[in-house]
Amino acid sequence: MGRFPHRRLTAAALALALLSAGAAAQAQPSPPSPVAAAAAADESVGRSAAELDAMLGRLTDGSARERRAAADEIIRTLEREDIPVIRQRLLAPWRADIEPLRFKIVRLIRAATDNRPNAEYDLLALMLAAPRAADLDGAIERVVLARALGGMASADAGRALVALSSSYGALLRQEVGRIVRGQLRDYVLPALIELRNPSEMMRVFMRQTREALRKVTPGEAVQQHDNALLAEILRAYGSIRQPDAMQVVVSFVNSDRAQVREAARWAVTQYGRESINALRAAYEMYEGHDANPQWGWERTAQELYLANDRRRMAEVTQRLDAGLAAGRSGDGNAMLAHFRWVLARHPDMQRRAEMVEPLMRLARELESESASRAQAVWRLALWVEPEGAHAREIRAAVLFLDAEQSMARGVADPELYDAVLRVDPGHARARAQRSVVAQDEVLRARRHRRTLGAVGLLGVALGTLWLLVRRPPRRASKPAKAEA
Repeated sequence: MGRFPHRRLTAAALALALLSAGAAAQAQPSPPSPVAAAAAADESVGRSAAELDAMLGRLTDGSARERRAAADEIIRTLEREDIPVIRQRLLAPWRADIEPLRFKIVRLIRAATDNRPNAEYDLLALMLAAPRAADLDGAIERVVLARALGGMASADAGRALVALSSSYGALLRQEVGRIVRGQLRDYVLPALIELRNPSEMMRVFMRQTREALRKVTPGEAVQQHDNALLAEILRAYGSIRQPDAMQVVVSFVNSDRAQVREAARWAVTQYGRESINALRAAYEMYEGHDANPQWGWERTAQELYLANDRRRMAEVTQRLDAGLAAGRSGDGNAMLAHFRWVLARHPDMQRRAEMVEPLMRLARELESESASRAQAVWRLALWVEPEGAHAREIRAAVLFLDAEQSMARGVADPELYDAVLRVDPGHARARAQRSVVAQDEVLRARRHRRTLGAVGLLGVALGTLWLLVRRPPRRASKPAKAEA
């Protein structure tokens, strides 16, 4: 090893330690700003066609196992916001010879099931295990997208699946049926109701699907807990003016659920004069006496709605007054319960602004107990009156609690307090906390500069040591020969 071997070992050890410290510092980047993260989340609405193409491209790379893993990840990753681009991709023109592909899929199924009737099989697994082919790749892509739709509880997902079931010569109709029966279930009903002029085979598919779901009649179809789905079903009946659904639709025109009530009333307008008898029967049942026979369907509907609205408004007003009284007595939980009941049944009530100040008082009281509960109350107050006299103060309070929760997690971000001050420059607590965070930033900057200085000195020392190690040893001078 030459002279001074310990010098070489010491230099190597110091260099390794320095590199390790640098790598550790680079491996722990500072967390992103919550403001930037929230902005990025707000901008994300749904994937673009190019992003979906990139995801689906993984279905054609690698082994069958790798492609199946990619398919499962795509099914898990796609979300409800992606339904428009999924539908567009599902129904895009497909350059494939459908009949040979159908026979190919049938052969795969028969080989996997030994021709046993009603045998279970996984079509996606069969196609992934088969020899690669362009037509099979297209079928795999569509099955993956269809299964992704199956996990999205949305009537729009049902519409996309029903459209797929009648496309490409009904190639994937059986797969769609499995997805509907196993996953999507009732969310396909609006699409089945709205479908017009179906083929004979499509009628069979629709009947079998509704029988499997036990939603054959209109009375069965409206047995739903999801208000959005029920509203979609009522609108679907109105859009096609299905006669045997008229009584069912009219029965919801005075529902206490605003979304359902509005959908039913819209459907009645689609039925028009055909709904007169159903409206008169509903009026008699609701008011206890016959409607004026001189009234047409529009006047009968209007009087029925007004009667319900008056009764509902009286109840809503009573609950609002009860909530205000509970707030004055200090019972915050009861006040919240009354206010939420009112907003659920009459979100556009003119007196809703009276809720704001009691909600603000409750939010201030909760800040010392639970920041998350306080923030929920602040947000409710902002939803009640987003443009009122207190809107700026409420927005600042919500942002301030965001900053405080970030601080509690160990992320002292001055941008969060700056956001509060931009909304409300007079927010004293935000200004005080901003000063504390700024002081912390100064101290961290000083420590950072000291660390950099120490690292620089260490680098100089290492460089000097390296030069000493690399310098060749001096050769001893030979003694002069004695003269003869």
